[in-house]
Amino acid sequence: MMENIFENKDLINRYLILSVWQQFNLKIDLKGEYIFAENIVSKKTIIAATFSDKILSQPIIKTFLSSIITQINIGNLDTDFIKNQLIFFRKQTK
Repeated sequence: MMENIFENKDLINRYLILSVWQQFNLKIDLKGEYIFAENIVSKKTIIAATFSDKILSQPIIKTFLSSIITQINIGNLDTDFIKNQLIFFRKQTK
């Protein structure tokens, strides 16, 4: 489980950007495409998609990002996994 999503926001941002790049060979600035918010019921910090037309106009990327965000929010992708993926991404680009 992600220890604290908000405390790991830079790590998450890098992971999302590099995941899109790896999957689609597309560099996308994700600034403003999601926010960190408090879940009303659980009081936990979650990632909420605020996709602009830049993402909404590309359904495959929207679905891809939504899936990753959901996996982070429900705790299936933890910090260790994300860090390992970032290391893997770096090795792929060398």
